[in-house]
Amino acid sequence: MGASGAAFTAAIDVDAWDPIAAAPLDDATLQGAARGSGMRADPVAPPFDDEMKALVVDRMLEALEAKVPPLARGLVGPSEYGLVVGCDEETPTFYARTYFDKTEQPTKLDWSAFAKDGRVVFLDRAGAPDRAAIARAAVEGAVATAEASDRALAIWIAALRDDARWTDTRHAGAAAFGDHAMRTLLADKRTAAASFLRTTRALFAGSPGADLLRAAESYGYVADAAKKVGIGPFGASVATRFLDAGHRRSWAKQLEAALGHERDAHEALRAARAGMR
Repeated sequence: MGASGAAFTAAIDVDAWDPIAAAPLDDATLQGAARGSGMRADPVAPPFDDEMKALVVDRMLEALEAKVPPLARGLVGPSEYGLVVGCDEETPTFYARTYFDKTEQPTKLDWSAFAKDGRVVFLDRAGAPDRAAIARAAVEGAVATAEASDRALAIWIAALRDDARWTDTRHAGAAAFGDHAMRTLLADKRTAAASFLRTTRALFAGSPGADLLRAAESYGYVADAAKKVGIGPFGASVATRFLDAGHRRSWAKQLEAALGHERDAHEALRAARAGMR
């Protein structure tokens, strides 16, 4: 997520509280992430006629043999990406791993999984990435989206403190899930941002490298704040805590402190960008 710039962003659907708004699922993120890993993304979207189905199966088998399993989006309903880890060309039958797997075994699927929103992304090996150029582009993107990210977090904080919004217990589960998923995404993004900046700081001597490290530390504090409140699997206890106004206010306070660290990170990234050559 660091190379694509997604690790530095924050977004929110203030009306529907849909965590998909915060998820890095856009094409620009996909292509940026592929470039950062020395790959080229080749997405293929439905509808698939018989000829296209045959081509997709052939490419899947080639990708699996090359040990570069294709990404697939929307296979089990939600629009997150998973991996196609196996393919039986006779039926054909596809085997996928997704965040929503209920067992340790891959999910078994057929073509119907791709009928609506299913999307396959093949990853072709490209030349070695220019790490310095990728780092500069990521920092540029982080600076460009800083204000929008700050606004999203401020809106999130205000919503958590709006007790009247959460009085309808009929929708409490969906609201709690949205908040929990957004918090988990925020922790994942900022952990990735901190890791990316720490690994790329050596590419820039002097003050830019120090500024990148300062930004990494600030993003680490943001991730810690989210983890302290709770991330990971969603359950009934998470929904129950969200219904408690005191818990929401505590989370809002943590998020407000995180917003301060976000602004520190943005300041450091602006300084790093100014000194990069």
